[in-house]
Amino acid sequence: MSPRDTLCAREFRATDRRRPMTRPSDSERIGELVRRLRIERGYTQASLAAKADCSRSLIQQIENGTRIPPLPLRERLSLALGEELPMSGPAEPGEAVGSEYYELRMRFNVLLGKDPQLVERALGIAQRLIDAAGARDDIEPLRLIADRQLERAEEILAQIPSRSATVWEWNTVLDWLTILDQAVHTVRAIHTADLGTIGGDVGDDYHQAILRLADAGRDVRRMYVLDGIDDVVPYEDKLWRQARAGVVSILVKREHARNAQSMLVVDERYVAVGEYDYSRQARVATRFSALKHDVEFAVKRFEKLYDLAREGSAITVNDIVATPELARYERLTDDGCRELFREALERQWRELPAPGEAPRGDRW
Repeated sequence: MSPRDTLCAREFRATDRRRPMTRPSDSERIGELVRRLRIERGYTQASLAAKADCSRSLIQQIENGTRIPPLPLRERLSLALGEELPMSGPAEPGEAVGSEYYELRMRFNVLLGKDPQLVERALGIAQRLIDAAGARDDIEPLRLIADRQLERAEEILAQIPSRSATVWEWNTVLDWLTILDQAVHTVRAIHTADLGTIGGDVGDDYHQAILRLADAGRDVRRMYVLDGIDDVVPYEDKLWRQARAGVVSILVKREHARNAQSMLVVDERYVAVGEYDYSRQARVATRFSALKHDVEFAVKRFEKLYDLAREGSAITVNDIVATPELARYERLTDDGCRELFREALERQWRELPAPGEAPRGDRW
């Protein structure tokens, strides 16, 4: 008897001592499956034995139903045959209890035999998911965003075998809302796209979340960098409701802030920075960060731009809404309110100083 046969015989004698009684149905079922798969793959018993690193006689015993392969050999056979071998009989000492763990190991071995590079890639994703799950609480919003992106990719992959796939447009608003929902004290936002784009891109869900935060006592300030006051028209209802809710809304001429960047800063913990393609009037990317230096830099950028309002070089919508001629209106849709609101915005826009000029004094 060869050394390999001797080793396998010892292995199975030990197995027999641990499990005195073999269930025929289990051994026959595995044996029939091994024989069928071996023949379908074009293997002889000897060639399969070489691939599974055991003896030909052992393969013969398994196929005849007189032996049940232990877990290490089942894994090697699954890898060689490209298909999972089912769990048979009770778990042996040293083997994981339960069929779920076994099935996962078998699936892994089968996939490893089909495409090692893809398996390595999948393992990398799994490791990153585990690392993210164990990360600090302050980056939990980033993990939620990643999970949502991954679920979307999985949904598309599941459709590929059908030769047709529905790819839903990615709604970045959900990502921004994930960050926005973390607000405990303050929200600072800069919007550099035109307001029509912001209305469609950010949408009503974002706007309603802003109003809820203001109603809950959060300090919410939003700055809008505009090319012209006419850009306000598609967004004027939202500006009015924000002012009534206590959200500070500032309108800035683009010539005062040509380097301004769209961003959302929540408390002093998170920042989301948007990148816009102005030719398409759409946001093309967003960078989310919980890094302290990123947040501090964003806060400084916001406060520097906010200084324009303090200096009288930007329009504070709340001040306009609070003027006697408009304070008596509750809703913008009230008779005559919209016209007065637009006139006030246009007048203040015309009076804004050019870059380098001093403000024109008290507007009110």
